[in-house]
Amino acid sequence: MKKLVMPIFMAAVGALAISLIVTNVLATSPTTLRLLRIDDVAYSLTGGETIKLTIGTQQVIVDARPTDPKAVVEVTGASEFKEGENTLSVKVTGSDGKTSKVYTWTLVSPKLAGWCQENTDLIKTIETNWADEQIYEMPGYAELGTYAADIKSHTECFSSSLVDEINKNY
Repeated sequence: MKKLVMPIFMAAVGALAISLIVTNVLATSPTTLRLLRIDDVAYSLTGGETIKLTIGTQQVIVDARPTDPKAVVEVTGASEFKEGENTLSVKVTGSDGKTSKVYTWTLVSPKLAGWCQENTDLIKTIETNWADEQIYEMPGYAELGTYAADIKSHTECFSSSLVDEINKNY
């Protein structure tokens, strides 16, 4: 009987050690996002969206918050945009320092041509006033009715949120 107890005990210890090793290897830290805002607008937490920038945008402000408060967030591609498509990446590294996930969004900087190029200053003024109206809750500040026809005729020159507002209300 004594001869049988020792091998069973050793097998149990071995199984426990293997179980701990497998659990440790398979353990991962959360690498998900609980909040993502780009220039104070919420976007998908899983990435993959295409976001149209306004003319002259040089950088965006990204507020990316991980689900795990001990995780580390690294943002790249939030400035120095070229005309056309640009990639914004948010890398979340789990608190274990090993597990990570990269989320990406496509930021499209409009190509300046024709009406858009000729009216760059006007477009920047309209977009800035629109952003201020939203942020500071000042209805009418952007005087969108005055520019509605131009915005509808040249939607490629303006942000999606501004075009949506014009299409709904003007």
